[in-house]
Amino acid sequence: MSREARRDELRSLMQRRGLGALLLRRPANFAWYTGGADNRVDHDDPLGVAGILLTDGAEYVLTDNIEAPRMRGEQTPGLEIAEHPWHTGPRALLGELAGGPVGADHPSDLGPDVSEEILPLRHVLDDEAVERYRRLGADAVAAVSEAAAGLSPGTDELDAAAELAAACRRRGLFAPVLLAASADRIGRYRHPIPRGGPLGGRAMLVVCAERGGLYANLTRMVPFEEADPETLRRQVACDEILRRMRQEATRPGTTLADAFELCRTFYAEAGFPDGWRDHHQGGTTGYASRETVATPETSQEIKPGHAFAWNPSLPGAKAEETFVLLPQGPEVLTPA
Repeated sequence: MSREARRDELRSLMQRRGLGALLLRRPANFAWYTGGADNRVDHDDPLGVAGILLTDGAEYVLTDNIEAPRMRGEQTPGLEIAEHPWHTGPRALLGELAGGPVGADHPSDLGPDVSEEILPLRHVLDDEAVERYRRLGADAVAAVSEAAAGLSPGTDELDAAAELAAACRRRGLFAPVLLAASADRIGRYRHPIPRGGPLGGRAMLVVCAERGGLYANLTRMVPFEEADPETLRRQVACDEILRRMRQEATRPGTTLADAFELCRTFYAEAGFPDGWRDHHQGGTTGYASRETVATPETSQEIKPGHAFAWNPSLPGAKAEETFVLLPQGPEVLTPA
């Protein structure tokens, strides 16, 4: 939806809840509303240093005098800045602008937390977001390919991770999830956080790369020698399950629970009936690395405009990609 449509949806929410204003400070919602602006300094903070303040008749970027010049000059030049001194906080300014209770996308003493009502609004991506996603996906693939090209069996896991992180940063990507794992640790752990030691005969690179609020998720296996038959069988199974999840399970009008049930069937037909039990299988993505993880109880309906990152895995094997479900079918954004 366009920003105008996003604004209308949020004002409708305000009317239903009897709110005088709505404040969006979570980075995902800030990026969604603004079309890709970033309100973070500390990535560990669940709230950004600026927020969207929506009232019945206006919209502002609410921030302090430290961040106002950067928001005005770089992040949100098209929006009016409502600026308060850093040492006093925004309460007085909110009182002037809001004209009633202030709902927020986070717990606060200003008014109700309406984050669960905002969340579904950002799941369906508009054309502008899909186009940004295509560029993000291409850059994420390029970053992983660049890092993979410099690896060898003797490369240390930590050095491999550093190369992948640098390749991401060179493209303006932030990677909150980044794995570079050796052949030995791929077989032992589903989340082999880089720890150190030579990669050996096979490496795995995993990245959830974020830019403009959107996340591109991908896993690449990097072989240095021929895999043993059982590892190869498992990798072929993961690749096939991933293909079937995209082509057969992700269908408009069904639910994530329906897709999950098909996923279990695909594992069984690939010869690994219990393979799904040892790791989640992914779900929707977009403004989070996983907006919703699919389970047998996930009733969320699958719709065109949703983005997905399925990630089937078995010991020593994994497959993962990001795609968006368009009216004409799935479009893979992070192709192998």
